[in-house]
Amino acid sequence: MTDPVTEDLDVLVIGAGINGAGVFRDLCAQGLKCMIVDKGDFGSGTSAAPSRLIHGGLKYLETGEFRLVAESTYERNLLLKNAAHLVRPLPTVIPIQSWTKGVWAALRTFFGSTTAPRSRGALLVKAGLAIYDFYGAKARQMPRHGMLGRKQALAQFPALTPRIVAVGTYYDATVTAPERLVMELTSDGVAMSPGSEALNWTAVHGQKDGTVSLRGPDGDRRTVRPRFVVNAAGPWIDKVNALLGLDTRLIGGTKGSHILLDHPSLLDQLDGRMIYFEGDDGRILLVFPFHGKALVGSTDIPAKDPDAVICTEAETDYFIQSLRDLLPGLQFDHDQIVYAYAGIRPLPNSEGVAPGLISRDHSAPLDPATPQREFPVMSLVGGKWTTFRAFSAEVSDRVLAELGQPRQHPTDEMPIGGGRGMPLTPEARQDWVSGVAADTGVAPDRVAVLLDRYGTTAREVAAHEGRDTIGLPDAPDVSDREVDWIARHEAVVHLSDILLRRTSLAISGRLTPALCRAVARIAGGALGWDQEREQEELADLATLLSERHGVRLDLR
Repeated sequence: MTDPVTEDLDVLVIGAGINGAGVFRDLCAQGLKCMIVDKGDFGSGTSAAPSRLIHGGLKYLETGEFRLVAESTYERNLLLKNAAHLVRPLPTVIPIQSWTKGVWAALRTFFGSTTAPRSRGALLVKAGLAIYDFYGAKARQMPRHGMLGRKQALAQFPALTPRIVAVGTYYDATVTAPERLVMELTSDGVAMSPGSEALNWTAVHGQKDGTVSLRGPDGDRRTVRPRFVVNAAGPWIDKVNALLGLDTRLIGGTKGSHILLDHPSLLDQLDGRMIYFEGDDGRILLVFPFHGKALVGSTDIPAKDPDAVICTEAETDYFIQSLRDLLPGLQFDHDQIVYAYAGIRPLPNSEGVAPGLISRDHSAPLDPATPQREFPVMSLVGGKWTTFRAFSAEVSDRVLAELGQPRQHPTDEMPIGGGRGMPLTPEARQDWVSGVAADTGVAPDRVAVLLDRYGTTAREVAAHEGRDTIGLPDAPDVSDREVDWIARHEAVVHLSDILLRRTSLAISGRLTPALCRAVARIAGGALGWDQEREQEELADLATLLSERHGVRLDLR
């Protein structure tokens, strides 16, 4: 076999999570020729395991990270505009069980204590929300905070523990499809920079004499010669650096686990709101509606192996008991769990610090080029989902300076994917839906559903779908032609790409054998799979669901 031709690049980004995708899009927007690669699917690692929140980091006020809160609230507000199809306001309540507790503990934490405060009282919460409003004023998108007395709170949440004295109310935001947002960033980058590429299921195998060898999903080999490498591999950063000839100890990650509950009574109580509450150990937890289920999270446990991380039985026990304590008027048990997931946060190595107090701020140490490795390597450490754009801009500015290239376009106001041209008022939305329905022959109600899923990309999906479609078994709101469009246009390699990341079918607990087989058949037709490949994909999916997500399906 002949060696592959070496391709010259300006920048190679390793890791297609949210930070890598953000940097890739930013650099492509500046006219650079870039490549982003990931050993899995786009957004399939840590970026697939967040709490699905786009938030300002209220709890970071306790550790005095005011700059991070200011940045986070601003970035949250930008995402509500730039990705309005995927990022939406989330009304939130904080149950409070005392008036004055926690003030001195919070002050100790603020001044460097390594133990987290517990039992945050009304005065502390009120002060925190007021500061949060102050920082959220820049590009403000949502109302300010409020407070409800015990009687009002229990009238709205009858199942809530009667131990409360008040609740705080404020707004943050949720991302309805984080993996899709990651993929749309990579697609935007490719569209803005002819010659740039975004490759999923493509692993780095090593470097030699300034070139990096890659292995694609079919075993095909490629060799690239980048002028600069950005290591955005999250909790895999140190492993990737080893492949590049670097010995680093940058990551000291912690595991965050979540569960999804099928619980209609809980959803009725929540009524579209998130409850942001303290566990018995002082850990901040949350529960809110997500694709027809209740999402509960998260834990914060030191962990090292991102390829084997799962939500354990001990963690699910902790979640269930915490919900029982919070909402004694409702019943909770393990049979209500329809999906679970876990990921490792790529936090900085911070030995001796309590997991909940490790900074969520970011850094990007640079290893200069050497005679043995003719390109610099910048490693992206830490950060959080909400602040990816700001982190990406900071990294991109440093890369551009190293390469002697000027910044041509800021990204603050740059829409993402289907957020481009998104109708933001009820009138504009109605006009858009009516126009697409008239152009494509698809019913207006169906166009509205597609708009909520894909933003303005819904026009292309509707045109592909047409009038005569068939709903999937056990998921009639997702059509056969919709899945066909995804398979043909969204870099699908495996069945799990569609069911876990391009759609919400897995996380919403709707997977059945009939549905999975139908999607495998449609994807196989679009991608040229034979029957043996379809069966392999179904078997791999069953193993993944069982081992990583607590879902057991017989797909033989």
